[in-house]
Amino acid sequence: MNRICFLFFILIFWDATTFSQEVEFLPDDWENPAVFEKGQNLPRAFHIPFSSKAEALRNRISGNENYRLLNGQWRFKWVETPEQVPEGFWHPDFDVKEWDEIKVPANWQMEGYGHPKFRNVRLSFENDPPNIPGYYNPTGCYKHKFTVPEDWENKEVMLRFEGVKSASYVWVNGKRVGYNQGGFEPAEYNITSFIKEGENDLAVEVIRFSDGSYLENQDMWRLSGIFRDVKLIAEPKTFIRDFYIVTDLDRDYKDVTLNVESDIQNTLQDSVICSLEIDVLDENKESILSEGSTSVIFSVPPDTSKKVSISIPIVNPSKWSAEYPNLYTVLFHLKNSDGNTLEIFTKKTGFREVEYKNHILTVNGVPVKLNGVNSHMHDPDHGQAVPLDILERDLILMKQFNINCVRTCHYPPTPEYIEMANELGIYIFDEVGDEAHSNTQLSNDPSWTEMYKDRSRKLVYRDRNHPSVIVWSAGNESGSGNNINEVIKTGKEIDPSRPAWMYGGNRFYIPFEDLVGPRYWAPVDYKNLAEGKVLAENDQRASFMDEYLAATGNGLGGMDEYWEWIWKYPRLTGGAIWDWISPGVKTSRWVLPDLSNHKNDGQIMGRPVFEQGISGWGLAFSGHDDWMEFYRAPNLDITGNELSIGFWVKPSKIPQPNTFVAKGQFQYGIRMEDEETLEFYVHSEKRISAKVKVDENFYESWHHIAGIYDGRSLKLYIDENVVAETRFSGNISHTPFPLCIGREADTQDQGEYSGRLSKMIIDEVRVFDRAVPVSQFNELVSDEVLALDFEKDKKDGEFFAVGLGGRTYGIIWPDRKIQPEIYQIKKSGQPVLIEAVDIEKGIVKITNRHQFKNLNELAGIWELTVNGDTIQRGFFDINLPAQQWKLDTIGYRMPKVEINSECFLTVTFVLKQAAAWADAGHEIAWEQIKIPTLFYNVESEIKQRGVNVSENDAAIVVSGSEFKYTFDKTTGKISSFQFKGKEYLEDGPVFNVWRAPLANDIDPWGSYFFEKSKMTDGFGRSIDNQLRTLGMRDLESQLNEMDVLKKSGGEVVVKIKAFSNSSLPANRRLNRGGYFSAFQRNETWTVFADGTIQLEQEIIPNGPMPDMLPKIGLQFQLPKEFKNVEWYGRGPFETYPDRKTGAKVAVYKSDADEMYTPYIIPQDYGNRTDVRWLKVQNKNGDGLFVRGSELLNFSLHKYSTDNLSRAMYTYQLKEAPNTILNIDYEVSGVGGTAIRQLQKYRVKAHAGKYKLTIKPF
Repeated sequence: MNRICFLFFILIFWDATTFSQEVEFLPDDWENPAVFEKGQNLPRAFHIPFSSKAEALRNRISGNENYRLLNGQWRFKWVETPEQVPEGFWHPDFDVKEWDEIKVPANWQMEGYGHPKFRNVRLSFENDPPNIPGYYNPTGCYKHKFTVPEDWENKEVMLRFEGVKSASYVWVNGKRVGYNQGGFEPAEYNITSFIKEGENDLAVEVIRFSDGSYLENQDMWRLSGIFRDVKLIAEPKTFIRDFYIVTDLDRDYKDVTLNVESDIQNTLQDSVICSLEIDVLDENKESILSEGSTSVIFSVPPDTSKKVSISIPIVNPSKWSAEYPNLYTVLFHLKNSDGNTLEIFTKKTGFREVEYKNHILTVNGVPVKLNGVNSHMHDPDHGQAVPLDILERDLILMKQFNINCVRTCHYPPTPEYIEMANELGIYIFDEVGDEAHSNTQLSNDPSWTEMYKDRSRKLVYRDRNHPSVIVWSAGNESGSGNNINEVIKTGKEIDPSRPAWMYGGNRFYIPFEDLVGPRYWAPVDYKNLAEGKVLAENDQRASFMDEYLAATGNGLGGMDEYWEWIWKYPRLTGGAIWDWISPGVKTSRWVLPDLSNHKNDGQIMGRPVFEQGISGWGLAFSGHDDWMEFYRAPNLDITGNELSIGFWVKPSKIPQPNTFVAKGQFQYGIRMEDEETLEFYVHSEKRISAKVKVDENFYESWHHIAGIYDGRSLKLYIDENVVAETRFSGNISHTPFPLCIGREADTQDQGEYSGRLSKMIIDEVRVFDRAVPVSQFNELVSDEVLALDFEKDKKDGEFFAVGLGGRTYGIIWPDRKIQPEIYQIKKSGQPVLIEAVDIEKGIVKITNRHQFKNLNELAGIWELTVNGDTIQRGFFDINLPAQQWKLDTIGYRMPKVEINSECFLTVTFVLKQAAAWADAGHEIAWEQIKIPTLFYNVESEIKQRGVNVSENDAAIVVSGSEFKYTFDKTTGKISSFQFKGKEYLEDGPVFNVWRAPLANDIDPWGSYFFEKSKMTDGFGRSIDNQLRTLGMRDLESQLNEMDVLKKSGGEVVVKIKAFSNSSLPANRRLNRGGYFSAFQRNETWTVFADGTIQLEQEIIPNGPMPDMLPKIGLQFQLPKEFKNVEWYGRGPFETYPDRKTGAKVAVYKSDADEMYTPYIIPQDYGNRTDVRWLKVQNKNGDGLFVRGSELLNFSLHKYSTDNLSRAMYTYQLKEAPNTILNIDYEVSGVGGTAIRQLQKYRVKAHAGKYKLTIKPF
């Protein structure tokens, strides 16, 4: 038990924190790690004082005479550096009428000022702690008028900022009030001596980057401004400055001692006698104390503070947990010696106790399992200033999907978020706002210690009274030095009631944390930890994976494998998925028309501006994440032996590479290699360059730059003069990266890039796939592959931007729509387990995995289905306490079914009563149990006689009374598939192993799982590289043999022997042993009289193969109208082999539009697993029936695989002229970003035999 000693009456004195003197502002405050606050009150738990008990119990801030919210429209001026701040703007009479207005709270980048930047490991400016680059440090100047009520004259007035990023100076009426660093922590100032009666003037200077930014290097959008509430609070001259509520449960976790410690501050020059009354009220506002409220009388000397502690025994109150978020109201009532109210307020609390012992983390004595997520404060419209109704919607969604824990990555959240977690029942791992990441050495630097500790202090004081906060986190990826230890020690001194601190470090073993990770371990390693094979035998720490599955794009595979061990081992508490919401920012799509015949319009990224060009307008890039990007259209691939690039540019000098036009580092481009060297390059097995040194006159003036490769040499031109030439002959390499202006897409990506992008003004861009005389560059001709004149831009909708290659993490979209992965989270962590014992008798074992809830609060429902049709249904109740199991009998009757039928018993538990987060009937848990029967046998069906066959030099034609199938003798494919005179196939079926790369497939994180020797420079840094290196993207069919015969039963058999060969150019196909990658296909097509086709395929891989194939299957190009689908398998949402158990097996209907999953980066989508059969048809009922001898995968796409593979943004997707049906025998899982597909979910290249039935109708 926590035995915290509280004396009935403790006197502790210190100087009052009423700062009435102006503070000194120094020029280096924001580059001095020893300075992170000036003039601030001591940190505390925030409360709003009321003047009467009735008002306090209503707890409404609107109309409260002691509180003013200063949110609203403020005057605002944005400048690029602090040196450009208007001198004296903080004076009340400074004229700001011409200034803009800005909403407060808001990130100014979301209001159109400056440049939002997304980074992960790296900073968005040059790394030199504690220094900040002087050339660019955007600064926002805020002005606001407020009026002080007359009755505040004899009160202490506090000005509180809940969040300002990164550093801020504050003036009131022209006087220097204070300074703050720490973007996500509150800063409070006593402004009593600075204000005057009537109108007052508030000025705030917010500096985007400070030395504090080195501890704010989180994986997120780097934004700034006053982005949380600004408040005025009027306190009496003697008031409750801070309070600390601790609920200490007895050994039986029944009765409670409520310990309340209050810090009473007296700002008067005389001693005062006061009384403090504490009461505890239930939801009906009735006292639960047997003898009523408890009070204590005390005196406070002049200008000091005193701590007063009260302990109150409470008999068996309802306890707080995530399952039962029972809250009580603690009433604080401070009175003067005459018994008159000084202030009164309420605070919600919950009676709960957190402990860790014997490897286990417990709440109220019960081991907990935490199905958690990491959650940034993010909204696509508001950035980090997330509206409260959206945050509440987040928590409600979490509850609905069995998520019971949030790690507040990587900083203190909006204060109301914690209050909502109290109400709804979410466990919180509350995190200190320190992440040095690329500067982890700071954790060992004593000059930074106090800054680390300050962030711990502010968080713990703010949030220590919340029952939902069960564990503190000492930050994230900020090193493992002594400063992290100091963060924890500081927090434990302030809050000894919570024994468990953890730290989100990349090192696993950190001795001073109370909970250990790991993070991003494979399930088997996690199991070894649970079994004591990792930590020392005497190490009693429990495990919580603060990050264990990175859900990027179409991912989150393998979750069941983690939860198998989490449920089994008490030491394993659970984990938090990275992360909750996808980080997209809603962005208007501004495009520049491509004047060539290809119409490949360019997307303007970031915030470049139009300025005077060489002729008309040009586009000016600031160097701050501005660029233009083009769809990876085939015409821009340019892999021949000719190329021409030309443009007008007015470059600026920057101390790093300055890219003008480039298709990655490994294909072609023109750039400044450094400040002195201009380079034109192509890549062909190696980089070939023509370079020239430039002088100072090159910069800030217009030049025409051209690079021409004619198959014999590379020539670099400046102003139509050849300045460099390099002899070379060969084809240009192809890489899977987009052409960009102002960016190299393959190196300046994934949030790891710390420098600037290009700084220039550019105009009149031309790109040709042939050698063009330099004199023709300024003329529009007919055969450019790209032509831009920058004269007209147009708005073309909106999209979710992720900045400079930010990862598209998240299990909900930025607009809070759910992604398919969330169903797996719900299933893997569901709190009820149903297992078959003797299923033919209906006997099941039910385990209640809740920590506190009895299953009699849920309603049981069972259904018996045969081939997807419900034939029986019933309800049941079960009285089963938490953490117990029992056998129960489901009262279904064993049906009489045909031998080939398939039966499932589905048992579901739903809410009996509505909750604050879901309606009655909401599903909590389910299981589907198969009643043993036989699968369909595709060879057992009897077909009619009467199939005709004819043959000529070009084709074999197999026909019947209603069908006509043509097999092409050149390709071996079905060139025509007619039924009742209608064409059912536009192309295919084609053997296929490629799917549009998943976000995980192209991500370098986790790429160590794949063999690098099978990779090619410039093809990316993950499994996608292997697949492209070995030519898996577009296999080329080569027919070897084709025979036809008619069997005695009347059916016709077409036998084909063919190869699907690597799609690499011939000069790159040879590999180890002289072989290139290929798949031998031995196919038998049996056609029956009713038009049914049975396909038997034997696949034999040849030559080098990748570590993992995306799939093995067939792709059909169907008529566009064939867009409706019905299937019997898992659904209704998208599933993959390692992310499928959250979906029930049933019969579902959908169409190609509904099956699209709008991943922010286009990638493979829409797969359905464990499919018995499917029907694809048009609205008239014409279509194809497909069934396999084994369970199939299928997807129905409205976009071509090529389009999905090339597109980087959803707006680059264009509906295909056909409907694409993928029928796959095997599909690889999706895995996670850090931990890729587990071995059992990887499709390996292997010899295999497959059977498929296709029937038109």
